[in-house]
Amino acid sequence: MKKLFTAIFSITLLFIPIFGSCSTQIINESIRLASEQLIMDADSILKWNKQNDDIYSAKNLSKETLLAKINAISIIPTSKRYIKISDGLYKEADPAYYSHLINNINFDVIADTPDIRYGFITKRTPLKTFPSKDEAFSSTSSAHDRFLESTLYPFEPVAILHESSDGEWIFIKMYNYEGWVLKDNVAETSIDVLRLYEDNDKFVVISVPKAFTSYSMTELDMGCLFPLVNEHDNYYTVLCPKRDYNGKLCFSFGYISKQDANIGYLQYTQKNILIQAAKFINEPYGWGGMNGYRDCSALMMDIYRSMGIKLKRNTDQQELMSPYSLNVRSLTKDEKENVLIKQLAGSLLFMDGHVMLYLGYIENKPYILHDVTGYYHEGIYVNANKVTVNDLYIENSQGSEYITLLSTFLLISE
Repeated sequence: MKKLFTAIFSITLLFIPIFGSCSTQIINESIRLASEQLIMDADSILKWNKQNDDIYSAKNLSKETLLAKINAISIIPTSKRYIKISDGLYKEADPAYYSHLINNINFDVIADTPDIRYGFITKRTPLKTFPSKDEAFSSTSSAHDRFLESTLYPFEPVAILHESSDGEWIFIKMYNYEGWVLKDNVAETSIDVLRLYEDNDKFVVISVPKAFTSYSMTELDMGCLFPLVNEHDNYYTVLCPKRDYNGKLCFSFGYISKQDANIGYLQYTQKNILIQAAKFINEPYGWGGMNGYRDCSALMMDIYRSMGIKLKRNTDQQELMSPYSLNVRSLTKDEKENVLIKQLAGSLLFMDGHVMLYLGYIENKPYILHDVTGYYHEGIYVNANKVTVNDLYIENSQGSEYITLLSTFLLISE
């Protein structure tokens, strides 16, 4: 028995680096083959980004529109939810619990002409379904907080649309989503200051999946932008948003390593897409931004944000962006393979509820990079929970190959 265990253990150790090496080999080959030609310039990217929402249009928001926005997010689920009390301890959400959440929304004070204000997110901030810190799960064994819509990053401009009854939460609009954030994580300012920030061309962009400012250790993610104050040998001095005792915007200096940032956006090339994507390999999966990480659609958002390109938040919204999208839902497996051979690496591939970055045909197989909780390979479940590289012949829980489930190919271009 001891010899058998030793043999199995040795085989396991042997295969772990092989799998890791395979992913590295595939992504490196994809990068090697990639073009360095510019796909879109700054003007074309600006035009693309206009597919997203303009937060400044919120100043003309009516009561009816605001009510509709809140009701579209703060929906009482039809399925059971279990509220986390502490580690390992949960309670089932009942009508009284949901009544308390709805009361905290503070519907009664919404005016016919809502008072719309503006501000910046000051730290990595959960965007919630309801004005509550509670975490809700579909089962006591689930790891996904169903009250978590997304996660916002420092210096994200937002429109402040409404405030909760307890005064702790505000309902905000960003360029691609809406929801509830803690009021203490937003610094109010004027539209003019927001526009100055967005029009500023002297900035650094975070170019790694995770970084921190020196000393204050503010958590940063790929795509975060900070106005540049000064460049030094090994670091940048930048402006960081802060909230004063009145809740208004003020600034402090921050220090970001040159290894973690770039002056200005990275050029939008096929090679840069793939280089940025490769930096995420093996990063843990984070539903809605849980635990400091990201999910499949947020991964794509952050890769492209480092080049100044803004995507919608959720997979189904990203899939509808244009102009170069191709509906392949009705094609056969062979037909999809034939189209994929011609599809450019760096494109987005969609199937229902999931988005992947296409790496190209390598070693006679179509490969993807994606953030995934799990999949099946030759009938065996792989509990991934990370960013990984796979071919498109992996399977879902019903035994269908990913390639047969593909619905849309999207090339972000002019």
